[in-house]
Amino acid sequence: MHTIDVYYQIDSQTIMNILKNMRINFQGLSPKSTESMTFNKLTLSFTGYLSNFESEFLNDYFVKALSPFRFSLILAMMFYGAFALLDAVTVPELKDIFWFIRFVIVLPVLLSVFTLTYFKTFRKYMQFLITFIMFITGIGIIIMIILAARVSNYSYYAGLILIFIFGYTFAKARFIYASLAGWLIVIAYEISAIWISDTPFTILINNNFFFISSNIIGMLIGYSLELSSRRDFYMRKLLELEQDKVKAVNSTLEKRVIERTRQLTNINLKLKKEMEVRIRSEKERSELETQLFQLKKIETIGTLAGGIAHDFNNILTPILGYTDMALEELPEESTLRFDMEQINNAAIRGKDLIQQILTFSREVNVERKPVKINQIVVEIINLLKASLPHEIEIRKNIDPGVGIILADPTHIHQIIMNLCTNAIHAMKNRGGFLDITVDCVTVDQKTAKKINNLRIGNYVRIRLSDTGHGMDRRTRERVFEPFFTRKEVGSGSGLGLSVVHGIVSNYDGAITVESTPGKGTSFTIYLPHHISGAANEKDTSDLLTRGFEHILLVDDEQDITFMGKKMLENLGYKVTTKTDVREALEEFKRYPDEFSLLVTDQTMPKMLGTELAEKMREINSRLKVIIITGYIDKLSDQIISKNSSYEIILKPIKLSEFSKVIRKVLDRC
Repeated sequence: MHTIDVYYQIDSQTIMNILKNMRINFQGLSPKSTESMTFNKLTLSFTGYLSNFESEFLNDYFVKALSPFRFSLILAMMFYGAFALLDAVTVPELKDIFWFIRFVIVLPVLLSVFTLTYFKTFRKYMQFLITFIMFITGIGIIIMIILAARVSNYSYYAGLILIFIFGYTFAKARFIYASLAGWLIVIAYEISAIWISDTPFTILINNNFFFISSNIIGMLIGYSLELSSRRDFYMRKLLELEQDKVKAVNSTLEKRVIERTRQLTNINLKLKKEMEVRIRSEKERSELETQLFQLKKIETIGTLAGGIAHDFNNILTPILGYTDMALEELPEESTLRFDMEQINNAAIRGKDLIQQILTFSREVNVERKPVKINQIVVEIINLLKASLPHEIEIRKNIDPGVGIILADPTHIHQIIMNLCTNAIHAMKNRGGFLDITVDCVTVDQKTAKKINNLRIGNYVRIRLSDTGHGMDRRTRERVFEPFFTRKEVGSGSGLGLSVVHGIVSNYDGAITVESTPGKGTSFTIYLPHHISGAANEKDTSDLLTRGFEHILLVDDEQDITFMGKKMLENLGYKVTTKTDVREALEEFKRYPDEFSLLVTDQTMPKMLGTELAEKMREINSRLKVIIITGYIDKLSDQIISKNSSYEIILKPIKLSEFSKVIRKVLDRC
C-alpha cells in the first residue's frame, strides 16, 4: 500500500507550478516571456526595467486602437439607433422619452467623440473618453431599464451586456479604464434597480447573474487582450534589440573587413584570383612565380639596402675625401686633374645610387626646406626643350601662386625629370603632347578615401599627361615595382618610378597613375602644401672654411680616420684620431678640456657614436658633437630633431660640405 501511495503524492511545489502554468496559459504568455516581462498585475503597466517602455507602448497602442475604436463608434451609433425600432414595438408608450435619450443625448455624444478622434489632442484623452461614453451609454440604458420596469418590461438589461462587449473588445479600451466604466455601470444599475425602481427579486437576481457575469467575462477578455498586446509589444522590442545587436555586430564586422581590405594591394588581390581560377595552368603559374619574385626582390633590396649602406659609404668616403683634397691641390692646368675629376664623378654616382636604393626602400631621410616647386618645373621644361624631338610638344599650365612645399630640391627635380623622361620615351615613335600642370588643391574626405596614403588638407598637385602608347592593366599595377620596365634592354634600370614613389611617400604625399593603351598616361602627384618660409635658397659658396681648433675623430675604419685626419689638418685643425671607442673615451678623460669638437661614426663595435658622445658630455658638457652615419633612419627622432644638440652628416663626406658643418658647429654659441 505504501508503494502505491507514492504515485499519488503531490507536493505543494508541484501544485504551485500547475497553478502558475494555468495562469500563464490563461494570460497567453510563454514561460520565458513571463519570467522576463515585468508589469503591474492590476493596471498591466510595465514596471522595473521596462517602465521606460510604457510611454512608447501607449503611443503604439493608440495608433493600433484608433481605427478599431472609430469602427466601434460607428457600430455603436448604428445599433444604438436601430434599437429605437424595438422601443416602438415593446414599449410604445415610452417611445418618445427613449428616443430622446437615444437621439438627443447618447448619439450626439458618440458623434462628438467620433469627431474628436481626428484631432491631435485626442491621443491624450482617448482612454478617458472611452470610459466616459461607456458610462454615458450605460446610464442611458439604465434609465430605460427603470422606465421599462414600470410597464413590466425587464428585457432592457441586455443592452448593458452589449456595452460590455463593445467596451471590452471593439472599443480597445485599456483593461483598467474599461473595468472602471463597467463597475460604475454595475453600481449605477444596482442603485437604480434596488432603490429607484421596484424590480421583482427574481428578475433582479436573474439580471444581476447575466449582467455581472458579462462584466467579469468582459474584464477577463479585456485583461487578456491588453496583456497580449503588451506581450506582442515586448517581444517586438526584444526582437528590435536583438536586431540592433546583430546590426552592431555586422557593422563591426564590416569595418574590420574594410580595414583589412584596405591593407591588401591590388597585386595581392589579382594574385589570389589568378591562383584560384588558373592554378592548373603552367603558363600562369610561371607568371605568378615571376610576380612573387618581384615582391621578394623588393623585400630583399629593402633589407640589403640598410645592411650595405654603412660599408658602401665607408668605401666611398675615403675616395671622395682624397679626390676632394687632390682637386684642391692640383692646379687647373694639371693633366691629372681631369682623371681625378672622373674618379670623383664616379664616386658621386655611386653615392647617388645608394641614395636611390635607400629612397625607394624608404630607409633614408633628408633635410627638408621650403621649395617653390613652380620654379623647379620651369627649369626642367627649359632643360628638356633643348633636346626634345621636334614631333613632341610640351604644354604647360603652371599656377604662379602655387606656393611652397617642404622638400629636397634635388628630389623634386628627380621626380619631374623621371616622369618627363618616361613620357617622352612613350611618344618617341609617334610624337604627341606632354601636358604639365601645377596647381593647388584641397583634398576632402571623399578624395582622401579614393587615394591611398592621402590625408585631408591642402596640397600642391603636379599632373603630367602624355599622348603616348599608354599601359595595360597589368603594367599599370606593377609600374612602381623596382626593376620593372617595359623599355628595351639598356634603356632603363627600372628604378625610376620606384624611386619617385619612395620620395613622394617619404614626403607624406601620394602618386596616382591613369592610363589607357593607345591613348596615353597621366601621373598625378600630391605634395603637402607649406604655409610659410623662405624658398629655394641656394648656398652658392664652394669655398672651404678653415679653423684651428682641436678635433677628436673616432671611426672604427682606419682608412677613414687616416683620410679624415689629413682632410681636417689641411683645413688647419689639430686632429687626434682613434679607431677604438674605449681608447677614445680614455683619451678624453685624460684631457677633457683639450678638445673642442667630437666627430664620431655612429655604427661602431662596442659602443654607438651617440653613446660615446653622451659619456663624454657627462665629463665636459660644453663638448660639441658631429655624428657621421650612412643612413639617418637608424637614429632616434630626438637626435635628428631640430632641437637636438647633435649635428648629423651623411656618408659619404664631401670636403666642402664637411668644412662648412664643422665651422657652423664650432661657431655655435
